[in-house]
Amino acid sequence: MLRVRAASVNPIDYKTREGSVSETLPITLGRDVSGTVEICGTRAHTLKKGDPLFAMLGHDRGGNAEYVVVKATEAAAKPDRLSHVEAAAVPLAGITAWQGLFDHGGLKSGQRVLIHGGAGGVGHLAIQLAKAAGAFVATTVSAEDVVFVRELGADQTVDYKNQRFEEVVNAVDLVFDLIAGDTQDRSWDVLKPGGTLVSTLSQPSQEKANLRRARGVSYLAEPNAAHLAEIGRLIDAGKVTPFVLATYPLGEVAKAEERLENEHVRGKIVLEVSA
Repeated sequence: MLRVRAASVNPIDYKTREGSVSETLPITLGRDVSGTVEICGTRAHTLKKGDPLFAMLGHDRGGNAEYVVVKATEAAAKPDRLSHVEAAAVPLAGITAWQGLFDHGGLKSGQRVLIHGGAGGVGHLAIQLAKAAGAFVATTVSAEDVVFVRELGADQTVDYKNQRFEEVVNAVDLVFDLIAGDTQDRSWDVLKPGGTLVSTLSQPSQEKANLRRARGVSYLAEPNAAHLAEIGRLIDAGKVTPFVLATYPLGEVAKAEERLENEHVRGKIVLEVSA
């Protein structure tokens, strides 16, 4: 059992709340947390009360609470460099980025990746993870986020409101699509033969993939303690840093979700649960 110090809000929260995700309601929302061990099961022999952990929770439990049960397969030691508020911003977004880039996208050092939506919760971590892996990173963002993503390490930025990315980006090994729709359709034009288009939102067209001798992959991120631990090591090494735009007390979670749903949000919004 974890005493929750902080939790973050994600698009999956308001999508679940509004009924567009097939979950049985009512349900406690919140997929990622940072906190301290309160009680350990007998098999958690390496942990003790007070140990700081961060975790991406399974669908059956929610982190928007004072306490939550966390499985060993979901949690890792909280990075020393981060406060609980900062750590809570990482798990779901970081694991989504990791699995999209490396597990499904096969990104390697020296390759080129285009990340759509590089200033968002998943995108801003994906930029840093890709750079840490030695990739060339191009990203689409709004004009007000260009400096932000350059500071994260992006090699090439595209203001999607005033530029067509397919006219300035080319020959990438991987497109990491966090936008879908027309953006996904146009992304085939920038892929190398044999490249991969990975989406968190919709299944890429197999017909278009075949025409371009490419792969199209859609996936849902799954909790993974090993992935989270590796992200934590990169954070403590100074190679990855989450950006927290705003914090809200747990009692104002509705306001936090409303802001995430209706405004342009850079990085993450985090709920402060307890001191």
